[in-house]
This record gives sequence, structure tokens and C-alpha cells, in this order.
Amino acid sequence: MPAPRARLRAGDRLAGLAADIAGWCLALVTVAGLAAVGWFGHATHWTFHVGGHADHASAAGTPAPAPKRPGSAASEVIRFESPEAVERSGIEVVPVEARPMVDELVVNGVVRYDERHVAQLSTRVAGSVWRVDKHLGDRVARGDVLLIVESSDVGRLKAEFLNSLVAFEARREQLAILEEVKGAVMGRQLREATSALREARNHLIIAEQALVNLGFELSVAEFLGLDDESRAAKIRTLGLTKQLLAGVDSDRVTSNLIPLRAPFDGIVIGREAVVGEIVEAGRQIFEVADVSTMWVVLSVNKENAGSVALGQTVRFRADGSEKECVSRISWISTEVDAETRTLEVRAEIPADPEAPLRANTFGSGRIEVARLGTAVVVPSASVQWDGSRWVVFVPAGEAAFEPRPVRPGLRNGDLVEISGDFAGGPPSHVVGAGSHVLKSKILLDRMESGEL
Repeated sequence: MPAPRARLRAGDRLAGLAADIAGWCLALVTVAGLAAVGWFGHATHWTFHVGGHADHASAAGTPAPAPKRPGSAASEVIRFESPEAVERSGIEVVPVEARPMVDELVVNGVVRYDERHVAQLSTRVAGSVWRVDKHLGDRVARGDVLLIVESSDVGRLKAEFLNSLVAFEARREQLAILEEVKGAVMGRQLREATSALREARNHLIIAEQALVNLGFELSVAEFLGLDDESRAAKIRTLGLTKQLLAGVDSDRVTSNLIPLRAPFDGIVIGREAVVGEIVEAGRQIFEVADVSTMWVVLSVNKENAGSVALGQTVRFRADGSEKECVSRISWISTEVDAETRTLEVRAEIPADPEAPLRANTFGSGRIEVARLGTAVVVPSASVQWDGSRWVVFVPAGEAAFEPRPVRPGLRNGDLVEISGDFAGGPPSHVVGAGSHVLKSKILLDRMESGEL
């Protein structure tokens, strides 16, 4: 009995081995078949023809390979089965334009007052506000009175001027008398009288200058020929016009009044005073700005700082405005802002009554950094990098396209200037949308041929 059982076990092992061998053979045949299909597809670019018609893949727009001749331009011509295949691939042919080309930097900007014509005004002496004549938003002319301050310091300085004037006249008369009788007086008396007159003149000049420093316009000559009452009346209303004193008894007006005047034509943009308020010397009360010219300050990225220069054309549009203002760069900062890392440039824009610029308004500006009179221009989507050069694709038949090397230049929005070896003239048409499909086909062919 043991012998038959041993023979049965050996037979089972042989049957299992035969089954394993058959399974391995089937797997090898399957792998070989898949490899053959892959090789065939690679060799034919997965393009199959039955009865002279393209298969489904070709009908979907896949370019058919062109015969390649090493070293010839035709080696990179990309052909499609039909114009319908070109259309299905999304390729569009657009005309090449010849037009002026401008290279511009798009930057952010803000409107500011012309800092050369903004005045922050304050009184030069302490006192109280006696009268306010101008208010926020009022237009003023140079010399207009903004307000009048009453200050005891002003009255004191006016009195010192009158006293110095009297002392000067007294010393002058004394010297004149001594000179008439100089034969009967000692020379020392004449010298002392001359020295006293000179001293009195110095005091008078100092008193005059003190009032001039406060903004009063006066001279000693105006007062020399007047009597005391006329002098007192004149200096009491010094700097005040009849219009300002209309309705006020001039005999009851104090001599402590001093006007604050506008230094130039402009608009009141700030006022911090009311009648009766106590003001200190040097404290800002009024702010006046000349808005006939406004500044536009633009922020240029530091990467583009080398492109800007004085005199370049600037176009600025304030937020919320439809009007575009045109000017030129008049100033370029010598440093990059430490916080924003941008370079400030400035343009001056004259006021437009119909569309005035408002200070502190933000907006967008364009700086013209280069301009060409006439340039060959194509859409930006037409220019592609094929791995070694910039190219555009030009039609080379009814359903074929050829890459043409170019050098991109100025850009303006969606347009770019191109140049190159256009021996027969620039192309009349190039591929716009869909040019990336052709670029991808070139790169794929190079990868398959081992060039990449």
C-alpha cells in the first residue's frame, strides 16, 4: 500500500509544476503583446489610417508628424491632417500689426499739495483773537487779512517806537543848537551830543525793526513830519485798512491789534481759531495752500528704479475720476523708502477747474519709459519659448505651421514688439491663441528624438 500512495503524491507535484509553467508562459506572451503594441504606437505616433481616413485621435486635432530632414527648417514644420483638425485644436491665426509702441510702468500714486506753496500760519506774539475774517474753504489773495489778534506786546513795541522817535528828534535838535553856537561851547559837548544822536538813531532803528519783524510795514520817514497826535493815530491802526475797521470807532480802537495775512494766493485748508480764543506765539492757526498746481507722488518698485528718468511722460488717473492727467517727472528721490521699499517720483499737474485733483486722493499712474515710432507687434500669447529661443508660429500651408525665431521687445498690455531676421519682411500672420499647443508638440518631438 505505501508504494501506490508515493506514486500518487509524485503525480500531484508534476501536475502542479506543469500548471505553473503554463501560467508563466501566458504572462510572458501577454507582456510581449503589450510591448509590441507600445512599440507600434510610438513608431506611428498613435496615428492609424484605415481606408485613407484618419482615426479618432487624428480627428481630435493631434498634429501629424512631418518628414524630418536634419538641418532643414522643414524639420520643425508642424502639420495637421486638415483645416478642420486645426480648428478643433483651438489654434487661431491673427494678423501682425505695425504701430507705435510704448513701454510703460504701472504704479500707484497719491495726490498732494505743492509743498512749496503750503503755509502753516501762526502769530508771532501771544494774545487773543479779536476778529476772524476768513474761514475754511475761502479763497484768499496775497496780503488778505485772515484774522486780527490783540496783544499787549504789540502795544508795547509801538510805544517803544514812538518814544525812540521822540528821543531821536530831541538829540537831533540839541546837536543842531550846539552847532549853531559851537564857537561858544566846548568841543567835548559837541562830541557828546553827536554820540547821543547816534545812539538815539540806533534805538529808533531797533524799535522800527521790531515792528517790521511782526509783519508791519512802516518806516521812520513816514512819522518824522507828523505831530504827536497824528503819530499816535497812525500807529494805532497800523496794518489795518478802512474796510477792516468799517463800523468801528477808530478813536476807540486799541493799539494792540496785529493782523495775520495770507502769504500768497490760495485756499484756506485749515483754521484753528475762534473769536476770543487765547493764542500762543508760534501755534498754528491757519493753513493756506495754493492749489493751482498739485503734486502727484508715484511709488516705483525698486526693481524698476533704473528705468525712470526726469522728463518722462506720466499719465495719472485718480480713483473715482474718468479724466487722465498728463505731466512729466520733475523729481526723483535719492533714496528708497525704508518701509515700502519703493522709489518716490513726482510730477506736477496744473489744476483743471472741471476735474480738480483732491489732495490725499489715491490713483493709478503710468510712466512712459520707452517709445518706438513704428514696431512689429503681436499678441503676447503668440511668443513662446521652445527651450532654446523665442519663436512665433507662422502659417506654412493650409494646415501647417512653422516656428520663426524672434526677439521680444517692448510690452504694452497684451501686445509685445518682435524683431528678428526678417529678410523677406516680417510675417503677415502668426498664431495667437493655441500657440502653446504647437510649442508643446516641438518639445515632445525633441524629447522623443533624445534632443532634450
